[in-house]
Amino acid sequence: MKRLLPILPCCLAAGLQAQTLLFEEGFDGTSAFTLNTTDVSSTATGANTWLINDVYVGGSGEIECFGFPFGFTVPTTAGQPAGISDANGPYLHITSEAAIASGVQNCCFAAADGLCTEAANHFAAMNTDVSTVGQGEVSLSFWWLCGGSNNNYGEVYYSTDGGNAWSAITTPIAQYRAQNAWVQQTITLPAFAEQAQLRFGFRFVNGTALNASDPGFGVDDVRITASAATSSITTGSPAPLSYCQGATVEVPFTIAGSFNAGNTFTAELSNAAGSFSAPVTIGTIAGTSAGTINATIPPATPVGTGYRIRVVSDDPPVTGQANTANLQVVAAPTAGNDVVVAHCTADAVPDLQALVDGGASNGDFFYQGLQLLPDLNVAGTYEVLYIVPGTAGCAADTAEFDISVVAAPDAGTGVSITVCVYDASFSLFDLLSGSPENTGVWTDPEGAVHSGSFDPAVDEPGLYTYEVVGEAPCDPDRAFIAIAVDPCVGIAERSAAPMRWLGQEGEAHLFQLPVNTKVSPVQVMDATGRSSHIGAHAQRQGERLRIGFAGMPSGLYFVKAGDLPVLRVVHIAR
Repeated sequence: MKRLLPILPCCLAAGLQAQTLLFEEGFDGTSAFTLNTTDVSSTATGANTWLINDVYVGGSGEIECFGFPFGFTVPTTAGQPAGISDANGPYLHITSEAAIASGVQNCCFAAADGLCTEAANHFAAMNTDVSTVGQGEVSLSFWWLCGGSNNNYGEVYYSTDGGNAWSAITTPIAQYRAQNAWVQQTITLPAFAEQAQLRFGFRFVNGTALNASDPGFGVDDVRITASAATSSITTGSPAPLSYCQGATVEVPFTIAGSFNAGNTFTAELSNAAGSFSAPVTIGTIAGTSAGTINATIPPATPVGTGYRIRVVSDDPPVTGQANTANLQVVAAPTAGNDVVVAHCTADAVPDLQALVDGGASNGDFFYQGLQLLPDLNVAGTYEVLYIVPGTAGCAADTAEFDISVVAAPDAGTGVSITVCVYDASFSLFDLLSGSPENTGVWTDPEGAVHSGSFDPAVDEPGLYTYEVVGEAPCDPDRAFIAIAVDPCVGIAERSAAPMRWLGQEGEAHLFQLPVNTKVSPVQVMDATGRSSHIGAHAQRQGERLRIGFAGMPSGLYFVKAGDLPVLRVVHIAR
């Protein structure tokens, strides 16, 4: 048995660089390989199987296919050259189950004779870890042969996590076939270096074919070696040890030995478990001396606490020792995208937290440097900052809220009035209360544009609308004047009444009285019949009566003086 030897330097051949032997398996005793595992979509059973023996002689046998017996012949496997330890001794190889049943156990496979065989893969894997930490360039070498075809061939795999996950080695050979004599293969990849749990495995792919040929996939003298590094790189631990996704990090490193002009040092980040099986480049610097690499943690780096960084070079190719302290990558805070808000004072004040676009919900709003919100009921333009606090290694993130508050249009408040058909024309706008804007447009009950001056003798009674258009996002505002036109039957007509209304003068109304008529007391009632105190402001001036309506809202009123009939008037507040 030749395997798991101590780390001893040795000279492989005159003139070659000194090598350190890390692992050797010659299959002469208890093997460090587990045969017929289910790794990499492989089967533990089937038409073929992995064997370890020293059988090279072929033979003949019989297999049943489609219910008929078929004879087959397995050729003798090629003898091993003197370069293999214990030449023609035990070796690892694929053998057909049908051949085994016929007493043939050398290197062969069932599909080699074109017989009916189900496709299947067969895997043999190392069951012991090899550490390459602190070593130089690491190589895998082995002797092999395989006839096969395009559908029947051998493959080589490696694992850096103790055999949990396997990666195919495609350089320099992806498919091991078309080789009937023993040859040696050596593979050197950077991925083999600085691994604490390195393993290798061999897979035979039997896709079945009519033109396939023996031998099957055979392997012997598996070795893992490391070259003595003449130059080395030691990666220091950056400070601090916690970084945000997307943050910059300064990676210090020292060197021993010499590096050539045109060399580039590259900082590589491990995964969250500290493995460099798939390192991520985070920064580079050209040079031949020690220094510091300004690197960046990729924004999409998963959160974790077991990251390491190492520095490698390309001339000469050297894989540096990783830093010795675990690094933490934490999630970057995000306030989301900037937000533009348009708000009308007539609408409910918006909930800014509900408008956060893609950001976290644990932020705060700041206006003019203070943790508060402006009065969004007041027209104006406001810039509000939404800030999500940072965590260890991460700065706070900010999103801007640009808020435009627009004053709502004001059409005032309308009324409902009844006027006599013989009343004078009056302005509808004067009937509006509140603070209406004078930029609106009147429409009549049919929806047609109206002048805004109502003539009871001509205009149609009904609902008159005053609309003021607002600036976006405000909707238009409307006020409504409901006008009923009454012929005033049962109340003294204007032309025949003993007392006649002469119209409005300022805030007062003038009336013509009959000669020598008593007009006391004077009563003024609103449209609902309620008495008003303004009758006390009546003043007789000869044959005329002046009644002050100061402070009274626009609308319909009834005036009774002494025993004279009631007279209806329309008051327009000035």
